[in-house]
Amino acid sequence: MTYHTINSQSDIDLFLDRTNGLHDAYLIGVDYVHNGHTCGNPHYIDPDKAELRLRWLVTSIYDKTVELVFTAPLEWQLKDCCYDITDTAVSITESGLVIWADDFSTAPEYREQGSYVIATSMKWRFL
Repeated sequence: MTYHTINSQSDIDLFLDRTNGLHDAYLIGVDYVHNGHTCGNPHYIDPDKAELRLRWLVTSIYDKTVELVFTAPLEWQLKDCCYDITDTAVSITESGLVIWADDFSTAPEYREQGSYVIATSMKWRFL
């Protein structure tokens, strides 16, 4: 399946529409991969080559699996993976960072109560 990249508000709207806002989604997979490791002196890790993949089973759209891929995640938190999502929010900051949250808002006072990711980019697809 083809990835859809989040670059604009219309991309966010398409994501929320096609995935039903991940309503009634359950987290079924998490992968964190860091491909920017360089041994030597000095030891260097390139944060731009890190990737976080979250896979969700969305029961409100006939049990489809949605994969979210975040490149260079700067900050992320996954909480209480035993409950389903009822709201999802995505925003793009003035500096171009993408924020995803399993709440109705990406504002810090809301997103930090649940799961969220702040990254340099986000893409998604159906599996």
